[in-house]
Amino acid sequence: MNILGFNPSHHGSVCLLKDGEIEYFIQEERSTRKKYDAHPFHSFINAFQNHKIDIITWATPSVYYPLDGFSPEDSLPYWVKIAQTFRPKIKIKDFSENHHLCHVAHSFYNSGFKECIGIVIDGMGSTKSEEIVNKKGDIRYRETESIYYCSYPSNFKFLYKGITNVQERVNLSRVYETVTMHLGWNRDEAGKTMGLAPYGKYNSNLPSFFTDKAGNPNTFICNNLKPAQWIKDYPQETFMDEEKNPQLKLSKNPKKWHHDKSEITDLEKDIAWKVQNDTQQLVGDYIEKSIKETGLKQVCCAGGYFLNCVTNYYLLKRFPDIEFYFEPISNDSGIAIGAAKLLWYALKEDTTIRPFKSLYLGSKYPKEELLKGIKKYVDN
Repeated sequence: MNILGFNPSHHGSVCLLKDGEIEYFIQEERSTRKKYDAHPFHSFINAFQNHKIDIITWATPSVYYPLDGFSPEDSLPYWVKIAQTFRPKIKIKDFSENHHLCHVAHSFYNSGFKECIGIVIDGMGSTKSEEIVNKKGDIRYRETESIYYCSYPSNFKFLYKGITNVQERVNLSRVYETVTMHLGWNRDEAGKTMGLAPYGKYNSNLPSFFTDKAGNPNTFICNNLKPAQWIKDYPQETFMDEEKNPQLKLSKNPKKWHHDKSEITDLEKDIAWKVQNDTQQLVGDYIEKSIKETGLKQVCCAGGYFLNCVTNYYLLKRFPDIEFYFEPISNDSGIAIGAAKLLWYALKEDTTIRPFKSLYLGSKYPKEELLKGIKKYVDN
């Protein structure tokens, strides 16, 4: 059985799973050379042109190419319509309401663990709608942090479900992203904040970043009408509140010190240090609580936050007796793999353990073609 999993959102990607094994996986940006390409049309169509696909599955609706049809009268998503041009009776499985489930499935099936705790720390997962008993009525919520008990073939039991009203509160990962944007980068460049953090130190003048496991509402504000602070036309929706906390206000545009380290001040370094320190401690607290509840000694981790290798090293030191698996493709591109594997193991009730052994998941090329490509660059 050939399952095509794909992520039609930022970090767009496609995974071809053949009888439970990854045949290949690719991010769309590798084909188009467009960073963070959210529309994996090229990879999606290429898969159908070169393989017999039995079923397609996805876990994230795209912001720019929604999973609705081409017109209000259509009832099928774009992607299904495209797939049907190649296979009219293609089967589909929609996991778009199970974003975190696909994240944890991805890390669990790759970990090699027979059973474990699975933790997902993400910017925003699937949209959740919950009825609020007040004048606001029905408010939209998003998955933010989730912890599962995981076992074969496809048993994922919630131990903790973090649901945040993203119009009012800033969750753990969004705190990190907001600080990253405050320092002049876009939210996908949080690794630069992580890299700056070791140069900072504890600063008693900085306000608290967290209350009740979410961003301190006196420090972080949500305002989707406010223009981006440093990046022109950038969709920034969360900000550090400089009116309540003037000590957070930067003395100059951070773009100046991005390219000239002599321009940086201690404030920028200390803000980066604080968000790194505070978030990694909070993640550690989540894991400690789960270990005590379950008694399990194996933990798999996924979601964009776990691309933070400093946090991962902190967790290894804090929990020396725990065996960790940190999913290397923790961002949303990995959702393509997670959705495909989740579907395979659920359909087949497969208990085969397939530990992840290599990051070389791209298409295979004949030796002659590789040598031809190498010669082209050598000659130039």
